[in-house]
Amino acid sequence: MPLFYTFKHFFRSWNIFLALLLGIVLASAFFAGIDIKTNVTATQALDQQLKNVYVDMDAYLIGSNSTQMLAARDSILNLTGVAYAEIISRGYSISARIFHDSNSTYAIADVAAITNDSRVYDGWLNKPTEELGENETYILENSALASLAQIGDIIQLNFSTPYLESQFPVVMNLTVKGFAQLDDTATAMAYGYRYSIMPYPTKDSSAQIGPLMLISWEKTLQKILEEMLESHLLYLPIETDLLIYLNRGALIKPWDITTSINNVEVIKNSIVNAMSNALNYSVSVQDNLEGPLQSFQYISTSIRFSFTLVSLPIFFVAWYMGTTVANVSFNLRRREIGLLSTKGFSRGQILRMFLTETLLIGCIGGVLGIFLGFLLNPLFTQFNTEALFNPQVISPYTIVLTIAFGIILAFLSTYSSAKRASQLPTVDALREYLPMETEKLRRMRWPLLALILGTYKIGVFILGVNMSDVLTRIMFGGGNFILMLLVGIFLFIDLMLNYIGPLLFFWGFTKLFIQGSMEFQQLITKVARFLGDLGVLATKNVRRNPARAAAIAFLIALIVGYSVQVNGQLASEQDYVVRQIYYQVGADIAVNVVNANETPQILNSIMANVSGSVQNSTIEYSFYTYSTAGYYSMLIKAVEPYSWLKTAYYESNWFSGTEVTTAFNNLALDENTIILERSIATALNLKIGQNISIAFASVSRNLKIIGFFGPDISQQTFGSSQYIANRYWSFVSQDFYDEISAYVSSSAKIFLKLKGGVNGKSIADSIRNLSLNVNSVESFAEDLANAQTDIVTMGTLDVERLGIVFAFLGASVGTALVSIVSMKERSREAAIMSVKGLSYKQLVIMFLTENLALVIFSVVLGLFVGFVAAYGNISATNVALVELVRRRLVFPLDSTIMLTSCLALIFAATILPILIMLRGYVTKLERMVRLR
Repeated sequence: MPLFYTFKHFFRSWNIFLALLLGIVLASAFFAGIDIKTNVTATQALDQQLKNVYVDMDAYLIGSNSTQMLAARDSILNLTGVAYAEIISRGYSISARIFHDSNSTYAIADVAAITNDSRVYDGWLNKPTEELGENETYILENSALASLAQIGDIIQLNFSTPYLESQFPVVMNLTVKGFAQLDDTATAMAYGYRYSIMPYPTKDSSAQIGPLMLISWEKTLQKILEEMLESHLLYLPIETDLLIYLNRGALIKPWDITTSINNVEVIKNSIVNAMSNALNYSVSVQDNLEGPLQSFQYISTSIRFSFTLVSLPIFFVAWYMGTTVANVSFNLRRREIGLLSTKGFSRGQILRMFLTETLLIGCIGGVLGIFLGFLLNPLFTQFNTEALFNPQVISPYTIVLTIAFGIILAFLSTYSSAKRASQLPTVDALREYLPMETEKLRRMRWPLLALILGTYKIGVFILGVNMSDVLTRIMFGGGNFILMLLVGIFLFIDLMLNYIGPLLFFWGFTKLFIQGSMEFQQLITKVARFLGDLGVLATKNVRRNPARAAAIAFLIALIVGYSVQVNGQLASEQDYVVRQIYYQVGADIAVNVVNANETPQILNSIMANVSGSVQNSTIEYSFYTYSTAGYYSMLIKAVEPYSWLKTAYYESNWFSGTEVTTAFNNLALDENTIILERSIATALNLKIGQNISIAFASVSRNLKIIGFFGPDISQQTFGSSQYIANRYWSFVSQDFYDEISAYVSSSAKIFLKLKGGVNGKSIADSIRNLSLNVNSVESFAEDLANAQTDIVTMGTLDVERLGIVFAFLGASVGTALVSIVSMKERSREAAIMSVKGLSYKQLVIMFLTENLALVIFSVVLGLFVGFVAAYGNISATNVALVELVRRRLVFPLDSTIMLTSCLALIFAATILPILIMLRGYVTKLERMVRLR
């Protein structure tokens, strides 16, 4: 019978259950989306981890003839889990004689014999239209051997050693058919870089690669192997490997690495067994996947932990929203509860009926959440083409866990309210209004404690103090054990408050000043005074539901504060990364010159080729010297002041004592001046206008200090060096450098500032292709792109951004649903006021005054605390680590637009339900009056 009533009342009160269901769906969708994001990120991270494992397994074949080798290969190709296998033979440091016309040249060569279906061909960039023929060879391009031979030359390889010549002279004549361009993977496979997962050699070191020759295994080498084996040679100068490629997609699951490792181990044992049977001797197989998979276990755990950590605030909001909606919903169902009580239902039966409804809502919400998460997977996977609407991204684990999450969330959200509602006396349940939410807080100590702790942390954020650093100094600075213990406990509490301090502040504040006192109501009364009687009526309604008002205020303030804090910290971190890369490179393009004396000529060559893309250029010379006072080692950078300011990247706060442009102008006007490293100035107690004596070999010069460069060492944190000279540098003019350059050993950089819209990577590539005498070419655009390839970090940032969106959606849905249920609860009240003469406009003004005052107050409170928390965390980070590039609180346009849109959503969720439902009440009342 209770089950019958459960379904009966569920379908009768579907609009009430919809309120809780929507919140569960959103939370479940986010949960499913996070799990999808975790799987996709883990897959991408694993692919990145395994991308340099060019061969999954490698078996070294010893003393086998070609028939046995082929049999061993065929035996493992039939195994489930093996995708492909190939034979490759190699000979190293073979004596070669190159015949060109009537001349001959001796050299040393490496040989790689590949099969016709070898995967080396996949990385052969200029692969021939036909297979390698008998006694034909391709020489690896850019190798030392390639410079000695031409197409059509004959290369005679002598595989014999003094020991072998008496038994079987092995000589091979090969015709050069061309020069092979191989990518990193193909090169590594050909060279037999067997026991490393890194490609070898790299493209940057292609000029130093060995003299490699490619030949056909079937047409050229196979018969040589047979002849050598038939001669029973004890030593073969050629080694043969069986390269094995596994079906990674079937064996390796990024979300279950332990099982993946076991799968690979099982297939390895099967391969060993199959090959041993084919070769009639025990075979050792090198597993190149085991190490990367084991190390990835920690990465996988880190991904799941970081994603879960940043998702906790959103799940908390979902729970709190569900609790708030459940309170309002059960309050609206008081009459239903009273009627069930009069029909003989016990409290336990009513509670079980409510919990059954809850489980049904949680199950439905979980299923709908899976479906919504699947539809939204492009947002979670950054429109990854492989994961876009791909059912495989939702694993069975995701489905089961999401449904379980929906049920648990629904249960936790409604249990307390359902239990309280089931125990409601029949008389109270049948009353029109129940002062259930207006009960005074009997125990104020917990909200008061929360407010004190939260206020403490907000104060610390405002001051920008790093309490961890301060407390650590105190803890290790004193010898009293009791003091160290107390400070250690407080240090732990302070660290926890970094995360939950704002939450405690919001909860304590709303409980004490909205639910537990009349302060907020009095404030609304004063604000609404200009509305006259409507304002008075609205403030009375606020007083009637203080617990509900406190819950909504807490929810909105928490979401706004969290969003502002996360948005600010994400934007600030991105800004920091960009500026840090600019600082490391020095400009848009930096060219490190080998010989400093050649720098002007190299700059002219560069400008002759890319001048149309360059806005400004300058040269920066660097050299070491020391001060005669204190003998402090100093790094000096000599620059042309005007061009350096226009080209190089710098920030004004890096310089002190004198404004940066003034300091460089003075540097240009007087060559006997210096912008001194601040740590040197502090160590020697030097001021602006004083002189410092600097030694250059046997020569010393007195330079006038016109400014300082670098951070203040007085800000050094506990536990780090109190002296940071040589970490930064001083500036002198290029004219001064020209005078003393003969006494120092210097290096040089060329800085280029590009015109707007110019591709920095293409300019860097153009400079590299000029074959100049330079060590390296650095590009800001390239380094920034490389910095964004950390899949785990970028995935965590994506989750935080999506978390903000879902948090605002949850808060908006919660606010809207509470407004809808509250308006439904007060439908009779609205009708009575309409009958008494209040127009639709007056009703709107009254209800908006009642609700918007609370929302505006909560938004302002959330904005304030969010900005303060973001500023405090950034300031604490700057204090803890003294760096030239410091983090700063920024809100770029995209962050501002996102935050503004989310705030607009909150207000829309407050206003629209009131307008729509009031219009429905007034229209219904007018229709009833006309019918009469």
